[in-house]
Amino acid sequence: MHQPAPIAPMAANLNQWQPLPGERGNGRGGGRGFRDMRFPAVPPAAHLARGGGGKMGMGMGVDKDGVPDEAPPGYTPKSHCWPSNAEWSALNHTVDGKLIRGVPPASACYPASNNYNETICAYIRSQWFNSTFHAEDPISIDYPIWANDSCNPIFPNGTSVTGDAGAGKRGCSIGEYPVYVVNATTAEQVSEALKWAGKKGVRIVVKNTGHSYPGRSTGYGSLSIWTHNFKGIAFHDDFQPKSCPLNGTQMAATISAGETGASVLAELANYSAIVVGGANPDVGIMGWFTGGGHGQLSSTYGMGADNLLEATVVTTTGDILTTNACLHPELFFAIRGGGGGTYGVIIEAVMKAYPTPQTTVHTLRLGSISPSISSQYWDLMAFIHSELPRLKDGGMQGYYAMAGPPLAPTLSFLWFFYLYDKPNGTAEALFAPIKARLDSAPELFIYQVNISSTPTFYDMYGSESANELVATGGSAYGSRLLPKRSLVDDVNAVAKVFAEIGPSANATKPSGIFYNTVLLGHMIANSANRGLDIGMNPAWRDAVIHFVVVQGWADGTPPDLIASVYNDITFNKTYALRQLAPDSGAYFNECDSYEPDWQYAFFGSNYPRLRNVKQRYDPEGLLWCRRCVGSEDWVEQADGGLCRATWVSEVDEREQVGVLYT
Repeated sequence: MHQPAPIAPMAANLNQWQPLPGERGNGRGGGRGFRDMRFPAVPPAAHLARGGGGKMGMGMGVDKDGVPDEAPPGYTPKSHCWPSNAEWSALNHTVDGKLIRGVPPASACYPASNNYNETICAYIRSQWFNSTFHAEDPISIDYPIWANDSCNPIFPNGTSVTGDAGAGKRGCSIGEYPVYVVNATTAEQVSEALKWAGKKGVRIVVKNTGHSYPGRSTGYGSLSIWTHNFKGIAFHDDFQPKSCPLNGTQMAATISAGETGASVLAELANYSAIVVGGANPDVGIMGWFTGGGHGQLSSTYGMGADNLLEATVVTTTGDILTTNACLHPELFFAIRGGGGGTYGVIIEAVMKAYPTPQTTVHTLRLGSISPSISSQYWDLMAFIHSELPRLKDGGMQGYYAMAGPPLAPTLSFLWFFYLYDKPNGTAEALFAPIKARLDSAPELFIYQVNISSTPTFYDMYGSESANELVATGGSAYGSRLLPKRSLVDDVNAVAKVFAEIGPSANATKPSGIFYNTVLLGHMIANSANRGLDIGMNPAWRDAVIHFVVVQGWADGTPPDLIASVYNDITFNKTYALRQLAPDSGAYFNECDSYEPDWQYAFFGSNYPRLRNVKQRYDPEGLLWCRRCVGSEDWVEQADGGLCRATWVSEVDEREQVGVLYT
């Protein structure tokens, strides 16, 4: 049985969660998300009437073949207007032979599959938990549960690599993977694909590495733009955005869409420079910064969205645009934290670069002596959180986790915090009040501290970073951006919430099929760039931490029980976090996929402006992803298809009426 790992950058670091002296423990990596259970794609209070029948709608014209002049992106392989093989072949010619039919890689494991090959299957099984494997496949994603787990690798006895005994019996299907993929390497190929999809009414999704936690890089009945093979990194001592007035000098790096944070940092190390990238080295740059983008450097140097200087974007009309603060500024505003896969396909970005800093890493690992001291543990956790604003002000930033059995031997805590260009002794001085608290209770807690320094950031990053283990099971999660007042005004309230939503001292709860919850903290927000005009949620500017709760389950868990986990995450655990910071928000890239009032939670006061940008650059909704800007214009059907939604405003209610294209 595979224990799903905590999400985000701690997932890699938790592999280093070694037992304290005299203790034993274990930990596994994992994934999250779930697509077998369909939850409403609209606010729960809305009343949905799914449309039927009509092949036309929304007042569109029809050409002589009976296809809308501009078909809505709601057609699926089941639709009578779905493009013919000849039309797909024509697209393949237009994109220079780069069209690929979507085939789940693990289909090689299924005897009924045309490409069954046990040797290839054995290799796939060995690589399934490696994010690099999924990045290098045209359709595979890190969290295949968002593709309905429709074709995970199996052993000869039919059991999946994640322990689902029924996987072989169910067989392999395309699920919610894309039907076709354009393996794009030029802007022109992306442009032609988008123009073709707009004419034919085929939904577009965008994938680089497939790392999207909420599954936004896959979609039923879609054409995927695979940007992974756009490669190239160029360093600039002095970059000047096009058409902008001269305004000093800025080190920068031009980054192609297929690059990851690890590849960029490795290249810039040759110039003794850094860019801000994701904490997980395998995260692609484009999807990361379009959601906001945090990492080990972001508290000091700014979020990913803060650091974008310029980008090349292909719009759904096929236009290839350079966008910056002076060219198409509204589009530039939107892609800086207003969500990826929404306004166009980004094929290149120019990010700020900085001289590499001397780096100090402060690691704390502590555990409870006994399972019977849960209340004291949560009091300690609340105290540590009340100290985080002070640590952050002093230059500390990084990631931490709270876990219980079986991931850790007892209720435990682990942090990896970083300081840059700070004098010797800074970490010790910042940690001193917490150390005093721990030293006052040796009968309750055991702890270890390690401090190390490297002359450059990459010396630390290259030696400590590891790809996140992925695709190992299912889990649901919720998050909240917590400002200082939520952590320090009422420490007892914080302890109470943590005890309510956090792990127990027992290995499982509420039963053996559900894993212990894990709580994750990301002290990586940046407030210095408060004045920037960007689409990222303004709640980031007041946040001390981005806080996440994760609940996992074993593969093969019945859908009704999984539904209960999602309900618990949304309406109990994340609700409790919302009460700590009711006026804050949540992180678009790492969030509850069924977050109520998601428009405000993910984007805050920026949402109306972002929606206007969406309507300007993608009025037909060709680019659709769950809980993305403008996604409320469509209703996700039980089979994953989309139908157009019309909102009717009334005094006491609003009704969403679906218009289905068949």
